[in-house]
Amino acid sequence: MLESYALLVVDSPLNLWIQSTYWLWPVLEIIHFIGLSLLLGGLIVIDLRMAGHFSALNPAATHKLLPLVLLGFGLNFTTGLLFFHGDPLRYSINIGFQIKMILIILAGLNALLYYWKVRPVMHTWNSNSTSPITAKLVAYTSLILWTGVLLCGRLIPYVGTG
Repeated sequence: MLESYALLVVDSPLNLWIQSTYWLWPVLEIIHFIGLSLLLGGLIVIDLRMAGHFSALNPAATHKLLPLVLLGFGLNFTTGLLFFHGDPLRYSINIGFQIKMILIILAGLNALLYYWKVRPVMHTWNSNSTSPITAKLVAYTSLILWTGVLLCGRLIPYVGTG
């Protein structure tokens, strides 16, 4: 599927623009790193509190970081899409990239589980409440998946094709 899409976008105007603009790739890397910092920085605090750590923090208050997390995800989604369009044939067959995409999909499903099962009951928590098992499961799963996304992203330049 990725390879089919890669063949569609190779030599497209966007692909040619990204490849011919020498300063664009480093700028995209910087923006991607900023997005990663916002995404993971916020999620670490949210997930660790949701898992029962940092009990001095109100669980609902940590979720005020969600707009920053979403901003970080948006920056990474946009720059990641541009990275793919800039070198589609390399990314589409790269095992690190493929695993990263699978982990992002799983993280999205985990976020839906949070939204459906954890978020509706968070208003009943206080600083002294122990986190429900579902919240702990969602939190630790999120931490594991996003750590995997980070590691696979860093491996993309160094691992070969599928």
